[in-house]
Amino acid sequence: MTKNATITISNCWEDYFRKHDEGLGTTYERFILHNYFSRLKDRYDIHTVLEAPSFGMTGVSGINSLWWAAQGAKVTIVDQDLPRLEAIEKVWREASLAAEFLYQPPTSAELPLADGSFDMAWNFAALWHVKDGEKYLSELSRVTRKVLFVCVPNKQNVCWVLRPHNSEEYELKHINTDWILSCLAPRGWRLVETGFFDVPPWPDIAMKKENMLKMVGLGRLAKSMDSGDSKGLCILDYFSGQSPAMGKDILKYGFMEQSPNWLKKRWAHHRFLVLEKA
Repeated sequence: MTKNATITISNCWEDYFRKHDEGLGTTYERFILHNYFSRLKDRYDIHTVLEAPSFGMTGVSGINSLWWAAQGAKVTIVDQDLPRLEAIEKVWREASLAAEFLYQPPTSAELPLADGSFDMAWNFAALWHVKDGEKYLSELSRVTRKVLFVCVPNKQNVCWVLRPHNSEEYELKHINTDWILSCLAPRGWRLVETGFFDVPPWPDIAMKKENMLKMVGLGRLAKSMDSGDSKGLCILDYFSGQSPAMGKDILKYGFMEQSPNWLKKRWAHHRFLVLEKA
């Protein structure tokens, strides 16, 4: 495949807004995130949440914080693409959940927000899309008073070499956990928890998981997740009440989340850092 023909996250995000078909893999990781959100909410008594930047993964952009809004938290979403931010706001409105939506120019790492505005700031596989990562982390530090939750792709995953992560689109340094800590520790943040998560039974490859399962002879598993609805699988149906059992059904595939760390290190799709004010 030529460079010009390569389909990347950055140039296919609009497709997911046209048809909310996220597939099994993206839906699974969204529900796994809810488990971590619940723990953080209880531990830190979180009422205000900043997701910045919000863009970083496949699927409908900007909806990972729907869980927080459903729990009554005040949510702010930051995106560096104005048409995408407008599409995100429309999806939230259709889900009947509220948030503040803030546009940040892609050339800027400054957040037009007051110091200590949020109990928690977080992002998911998003830091490698920003240019000035150190400045961005300093801004997250400035506007947050309790906890930072940073999730990055797991570079130690056995399938990492198969994923498209060319240096022209991604700032790979920004997903190195040691580098993230080196930026935040001098600003008064202490690492309290880290680990590997998002450990489904399928490999971490840049392909819709239903298609991958069929390729390796697990078509029955793929079919078992087919809702029969032509619009496909999307967590928006869970939040709208159209598919209330979706979470229970999806988490049937979460049996590897409690695996030994040596296994998770090589199979988990993501890694997380929880930091609190020292």
